[in-house]
Amino acid sequence: MTAAVAWLEPMHSSVPELDRDAWDTLQRFSEDLAGRVATAPPVGDQSARSRWLLALRRYLAERGHRPPAGPVAGAVWQTLAQFCAGSHDLDLRDATGPGHGAMVLTDASEPSVQTWRARLGRGELMGIAASERHGGSRIQELTTRARLHRGGRWLVSGEKCWVSRLVESAGFVVFFRDPDSRITAAVVDAADRGLEREMIEPFGLGGWSWGVLRLHDVPVDPAADLVGPAGAGLDVFRRHFARFRPLVAATALGTAAGVHTYVTDTLAARQKVGVLPRVRDNALISLGRTHAEITAALLAATAASRLSALGHPHADLAARVGKAAGVDTAHRAVTELAPLLGACGFQQASPIAKARADLTGLLYADGVHDSLYRSGGISLIRSGGTPARPRDGHQWADAGRGHLTSGGLPRGQTTRLPFSR
Repeated sequence: MTAAVAWLEPMHSSVPELDRDAWDTLQRFSEDLAGRVATAPPVGDQSARSRWLLALRRYLAERGHRPPAGPVAGAVWQTLAQFCAGSHDLDLRDATGPGHGAMVLTDASEPSVQTWRARLGRGELMGIAASERHGGSRIQELTTRARLHRGGRWLVSGEKCWVSRLVESAGFVVFFRDPDSRITAAVVDAADRGLEREMIEPFGLGGWSWGVLRLHDVPVDPAADLVGPAGAGLDVFRRHFARFRPLVAATALGTAAGVHTYVTDTLAARQKVGVLPRVRDNALISLGRTHAEITAALLAATAASRLSALGHPHADLAARVGKAAGVDTAHRAVTELAPLLGACGFQQASPIAKARADLTGLLYADGVHDSLYRSGGISLIRSGGTPARPRDGHQWADAGRGHLTSGGLPRGQTTRLPFSR
């Protein structure tokens, strides 16, 4: 059993969607991943490292490491798989699954879905181009625009910033204003000649390339390339990040769990050989508290993934505040644990130092955490502190069992889901 699965084993009863076969596939994934991590190039060689990360993703896809059937079981499995990946390195946040390509698989036209399902299934990556310099990820303020061209096509021009997977992505989901000034999303092939890239060196999160993506009259066919209907960009964005943010939180918490295991094992080994006469009470308190906090935040991330897969009206709020709280928890835990090893934890080459830098970067990626908390507070004020209720006749499914319910739970289940009322 890997260290990551040892963290997850006590949670088994909290994820009834995963039967023994699904749990076994999760363990096989964790073991296979652990065996490959030892072959990673040095952290300082960014180009070699990004090539290795992409090759690892392809390797895992070829090995058939995929979620079980059913949206709910698949979402829960993916969340726990990302925890396992993060326990090795936060750079493994794209180890499995479609990532941002989920937008295409969910909302694009059928020909695009078929094309990209095959490509993503082989381990290719999809990037997202939404943020702009003046508005960050507030896509209501975006300025990238499409203009009409002959044959009914559009030509998209503008600048997107802070784009991750800038070089490694096989395609990008781009958000822009269509010729009618509506916010719209479309998939663009990364090989298009109208794309210009400017690399920026980040502080932390350096495994994948990052920087600016400029679009110069990039052609889009509104009959084939749109992700969602014209003008539905905001809905596409929100639905996607309700799915994606719990995975980010779980990966960050996996990184904190990996540091926790490393620190615990090191202290135990020092005590065993007599280098450390005893582990001080303040260190023991830190180990106990951070273990509890990481576990609780992971349960919340798993619940948020479940809500998203169910189409629960509270899923977006749970994802926003859950991602912020999960990354906060992971960052705080690593910051508290690092001094327990003394000066060796602050060496440039230390995995703890890398984890701290990566988690600091993640406080800004996929939504600045304070902004996510603030937007969560706004949602709660507007709803009077309770989740939004579904419209009359609205239903969502427990897709893992195929049962529909107008109350948000599978038929026959009386225990309320986390975050529901």
